[in-house]
This record gives sequence, structure tokens and C-alpha cells, in this order.
Amino acid sequence: MTNSGGVAAKAGAFWDRAWRSLLAASSAPVWIAAITAMAVILTFIALGGLRPAENSPTLTPTGAEARTSLYAVTVLSAELTDAIDKQFLEAEPGDDLLIVTVRLENLTSQAVGVDQGADRVKSQLIRAREPLLTLYGVTATDDARAWRTDGSLRGVILQPGVPAEVQLVWPVPEDSFPDGIAYLDVFDARERTGQAILSASAVTWRRTELATRIAVEVRS
Repeated sequence: MTNSGGVAAKAGAFWDRAWRSLLAASSAPVWIAAITAMAVILTFIALGGLRPAENSPTLTPTGAEARTSLYAVTVLSAELTDAIDKQFLEAEPGDDLLIVTVRLENLTSQAVGVDQGADRVKSQLIRAREPLLTLYGVTATDDARAWRTDGSLRGVILQPGVPAEVQLVWPVPEDSFPDGIAYLDVFDARERTGQAILSASAVTWRRTELATRIAVEVRS
């Protein structure tokens, strides 16, 4: 029969020796190294070291074409105003209207609308939960709108391979661009079919990765 008192005494003696060994002067370098490593790990985590890496997007200057899988866009200019008389549009109190003039080209074989569906194709370039063209660093106060630079009130339809100059307009809070520069994020997309209830042949452009970021000087 095992003597439980003897076993307990041996276990106690073992842990006493282990504790004395840890507190011994010779163990100081080990403790210092462990504490230093823990501090480095905690600092790494605090600075976001465990977050997924974010790739910096390619920057495209004003006037240069940015091409994606389904469309191409060239930013020509940008300006701020408080009203656009020809479109019967006026900024709300505390807002400005950011007008970005772009050249858009539809690279697919079907006509698409910029801010609405066209022939069972929904481009989602703007006015979508995940638009393909969106402002970076600024939260618009309402949906974007689009029209041709000729002032036409009709919706903008992009025919395949036919570039069109279009004005995209976002209502934004006043003083959104203190340095006078706006950034337009351009997302790539892929075509998805069969997502509509009324037509299994309907096509929707679904946003994928950020293709480029375009910087443009904002005139007032």
C-alpha cells in the first residue's frame, strides 16, 4: 500500500526545488528573455500585427485611363458647387456637390447603364450597395447621380466600345477636401448571371478587388 503522506512530501519537495531554481540568480537571463519576448508580442498585437495585410492600391493620375475587366475610366476633372441648375439639383445645408467628370468605356458586348439597369444588365457603377466607383476617405451624404456632359436628362447608357463623357455627382459634407484633392476608388468586377427573380439571363456586375485609386484636384 502506497504511503500517501510520503508521496505528498516528495511532490512538495519537488515543487520547492523547482521554485528555488526559478528564483536563482542563474535563471535571471531566462526570465529577462521571456519578459522581453512577451513585451514584443503584445506590442505587435497592439499595433495590428495580426490583422490581414492590406495592399496599397496603384495610384492613377488625372487624365490617365484605368482599365478593369469590364470597363475603363479616365478622370478628367473635379469641382465643388452648391447647385447644378440644368439638372435641378441643389446641395442640402451643410453639403457640397462634388462633380467628377470622367470618360467611361464599356468593354463588354452588351449595353449597360451607369446608374440604372439596361437590357437586363446591372453595372452597379454607382447607386449600389457596393458600387464600382466610390470616393475614398469621404462619406457621401446621399447616392451618386450621373448624366452626360451635354446636359441630357436621360439616363446614361454605355454602348459597347463607345467612350462617353459623363459627370458623376456625389453630395458630400462641406470642407471634405481641405487639401484640394479627391480620390476615386475604381473596383474591378465580374459578371454574375441568374440573380434576378424575373429573368434567369439577367447580368449583374459584382465588385471584386480594388483596381486603382485616382487622384484629382478639386476646383471650387
